[in-house]
Amino acid sequence: MIRINLLTTAEQGKARVAKTPRFEGAGTIGQNALMAGVLILAIAFIAWRWYGLASEHNRLMHEIADAEKEKERLQAIIKKGDEYKAKKELLERKISIITQLKRNQSGPVHLLDEVSKQLPDFLWLDSMTESNFNISIVGKATTYNAVSNFYNNLTGSRYFQNVVLGPITTVPVGVTFSVSCQFLPHPAATQGGEEAAVAAGG
Repeated sequence: MIRINLLTTAEQGKARVAKTPRFEGAGTIGQNALMAGVLILAIAFIAWRWYGLASEHNRLMHEIADAEKEKERLQAIIKKGDEYKAKKELLERKISIITQLKRNQSGPVHLLDEVSKQLPDFLWLDSMTESNFNISIVGKATTYNAVSNFYNNLTGSRYFQNVVLGPITTVPVGVTFSVSCQFLPHPAATQGGEEAAVAAGG
């Protein structure tokens, strides 16, 4: 008769089960590793992104600095251009003033020269005024004939027109007189031609 001790067999099975090693926390380690990997990747991405933004910031700062330098350079050029323009305008005004002064100076010199050419003997001038080429002359002469000769000389000159003889007054040294006329600094060529022809014929 065969006897099977089931109880012993069951206890042996339990012992085997109890002796089998168990690895507790294996799933937790994998999760921790995964989280650590994700964290490392996130830190690496943030660092890479920060480095990119820092590089971009530095590049923009360099560009701004270059732009400021270029702005200062252009402002200096513009300032020099404005100074040159102001100097040019000042020089042009000076040239205009000098030209006008020369023109004004040449007029009186020409006028005095032409009047002096018409002065006869025994006559001199006390004063002469000019305004817009209108001439007023005051003088003295020893005789009436000298005044008459002066009037005729002015009338016959192509540089004077509308000659009017004022009153003649007797004084102890002779006579005083006044004359008004218009001075022509640039008489017409025809008048000069006529006068030359008359002189040649005379």
